[in-house]
Amino acid sequence: MKTIANVAIVVGVISLVVGIISRITLTPVSLVPGGLEAQAILAFTNTCFLVAITFILLQILKGKQ
Repeated sequence: MKTIANVAIVVGVISLVVGIISRITLTPVSLVPGGLEAQAILAFTNTCFLVAITFILLQILKGKQ
């Protein structure tokens, strides 16, 4: 679980940086045909961080038992 949380944090930070750059430059990121707008990238960032928080809290809970 710790590995999944770490991966989610790293992916979240990378997508946060890409989303901020996309928001500042006002251009979509061309990862897919048509591009991804900053709002979609930042929503994915939120999801990554929520997954990381969930797995960290599960790890803490298992440690207390």
